[in-house]
Amino acid sequence: MKKLIIIILLGLLGCGPESSEEKKYDYSVVNNSGYIVEVIPYINGVKETSNKVTIQNGGNFNKKYTDYAPYSGGLSMSGIFKSNTIGNVTHLEFVFKNSKKIIYEECSVTSNCNSLPRNIFRPEFNNEQTEVYTITPEDFQNAQDCGGNCN
Repeated sequence: MKKLIIIILLGLLGCGPESSEEKKYDYSVVNNSGYIVEVIPYINGVKETSNKVTIQNGGNFNKKYTDYAPYSGGLSMSGIFKSNTIGNVTHLEFVFKNSKKIIYEECSVTSNCNSLPRNIFRPEFNNEQTEVYTITPEDFQNAQDCGGNCN
């Protein structure tokens, strides 16, 4: 009888919630700027136009991810724009109707992402399992004019 109880207890310890619990991530970027926005990732500092995502005004770009123990760290706003390219997303360029753009840089020792309150890399846009980042008319207003040629 004691052996049976020990076997049951060991089985319960091995099958507890930690070993089978999943974490679901749901990240979206919503475009309410009034303009079509192209989001271009930079992989290790290199602009990757082949991975560009176009978000219509009123539209969104979404990625869902399920992580299992041992957890890999989940999802981030920069991660939703990463394809199968090797490397890290270090910058995200937002281009508004090919006339204005803003480039956000990841948080690092050399880059203070807190200097731009709307920087998509900031922790408050990346610290939950469900996140929604909204591109606003103010983002368009604060973007740099590139004279109709933002390439």
